[in-house]
Amino acid sequence: MWIIGRDGFVSIVQKPGDAAKGQLTLRARVRADLEALRSSVLPELSAIAAHTGSDYAYRATAPRESVAKAMVECVRKIDYANFKKAVAKEHGHARAAVYGDVWHALLGLEPLPVQVTSKTPALSVPKAEAYGGVLMDAEGRVLLREPANHFGGYTWTFAKGRPDPGESPAEAALREVREETGYFAEICGMIPVVFAGTTTTTVMFLLRPVGSPQAFDPKETWQIRWFEPTAAAEAIGQSASPTGRTRDLAILKAAVAAWAEPSPA
Repeated sequence: MWIIGRDGFVSIVQKPGDAAKGQLTLRARVRADLEALRSSVLPELSAIAAHTGSDYAYRATAPRESVAKAMVECVRKIDYANFKKAVAKEHGHARAAVYGDVWHALLGLEPLPVQVTSKTPALSVPKAEAYGGVLMDAEGRVLLREPANHFGGYTWTFAKGRPDPGESPAEAALREVREETGYFAEICGMIPVVFAGTTTTTVMFLLRPVGSPQAFDPKETWQIRWFEPTAAAEAIGQSASPTGRTRDLAILKAAVAAWAEPSPA
């Protein structure tokens, strides 16, 4: 098992011979992480062996029951509301940033919340080269993203992209929204139009946010912002690409109109 705590990062395994000795092996990439664990909750930790030629440069052993009690003590010592901030305070922002990368990578474990609500009992999705989503909140505001380096001449635009192998249109749209805006989303409709852009044709789903935004890919997006529809049109109008600007304004108009339609009984 991996333990990523305020004291550091440790991998705990049962190596050959450990069971007979009633012990576990604790491995780390940073010697100080094992030393901090010993000092904080595990005084029974053995001497640390270094440079063993494996992917973990440092390792030690401890009685299994002592390790179990140490893990309980780690839980008892939790006194923070935000783990990454606690790590930054204890180890500095560089370590906290590495943990943040791990957190972001583990988002891939979460299933994409593809959900068709009663508002759209059936979706017949036109074929296109790319799929995306117009995210709208309960107040009717629209979420736009500022692409990194204003890629493609866009100042503000929607999340969209080509499907990965094996993805359905809905899965592709939700993944693109998650990666480019940080939001998990729920599908509540679709604009049944194929929009032509500068390089691809695109179909857009209507989405509502699920929970709070998480970290988005900074290589894709510089920032996200909620806009009232009129302000969204003004923001989209700043894009340098005439074709992209026209397409995004058409998407916005269609999305706002579809959102205003009453749900079927």
